[in-house]
Parts: sequence; C-alpha cells; structure tokens
Amino acid sequence: MNRRGVLMAAAWLLAAAATAGVGTVALDVVGAGILGPQNQPLSAGDVARALETLPASSTSAPVPPATTTAPGAPEPRGLTVPGGSLVAKCTGDRVELLSWSPAPGFRADDVDRGPAATASVKFKDDGTENVVLVSCRDGEPHAETVADDGHHGHG
Repeated sequence: MNRRGVLMAAAWLLAAAATAGVGTVALDVVGAGILGPQNQPLSAGDVARALETLPASSTSAPVPPATTTAPGAPEPRGLTVPGGSLVAKCTGDRVELLSWSPAPGFRADDVDRGPAATASVKFKDDGTENVVLVSCRDGEPHAETVADDGHHGHG
C-alpha cells in the first residue's frame, strides 16, 4: 500500500473511533437520563409504594366500556384478491371500498370506491391487470376478479 493509502486508512480508522466514542457518550447520557435520576425506570417496589399513596377513589374509578360497533351497523370486511387486498363494507345493497392496498409489484388504478351497487379497483403490474368487482351478498362484501383484456372492458 502506498503512503497515500496508509494515510486514508488511518483517517478512516480515526473517524470510526471518533464516531464510536461519540455514540457511546450519547448512549451514556440517554441511559443516565438527560434531566437526571427522575427519568430512571421505577422498580416493582417503587410502583407498589406509589400505588399505596393514591387515594382510594382513584384506584376504583369506573372503567369505560369498550367501544363496540352499534348493533346492525355494517361491519367492514377485509378481502385478499389477486394483485392486492381491500377493505369494504355493505350498507343495505350498496358497497363502499374503505381502503385498498396493492401487493408488492402491483399498483392500484381506476378506483370506483362507491357507495354503489358495485365498487371496483384495478390492480396491475407490467403484465397483469386484474379488475376487482365488489358487491354485497347477504349484507357482506364479496369480490370477483376478472382479468382486464386491455380494451378497458370488465368482461
């Protein structure tokens, strides 16, 4: 190795050592708490003592009920189809696409999210175009995938 190569290697090693040193100091500062010991994690004993000092009324506060969907409200349904996935919901006989996500290598195009009797999205890559038609059957979203013939038809 020539003298220039040795100097460059030495500079690299010096830069790596300096970076490691700065990183170590930064981790020490974060680990010790930037603002001091008040940022340190509590032990199990510390937590137990803190809970004992709370007034009785705060430990028996009512827990709010879990959020649920109202009875009869439409439930969104996830569907996996060739070229991607989607989430749809039915309200009566009308369907609405809430979201869609192309599979890796695909992209979404020509989205008709509804609400309508039929909603649609096209998932396509360089060689494939799948039109996904979503409609409601018995109050549930159902998907049918058809290959687009390249003539902008769904048939």
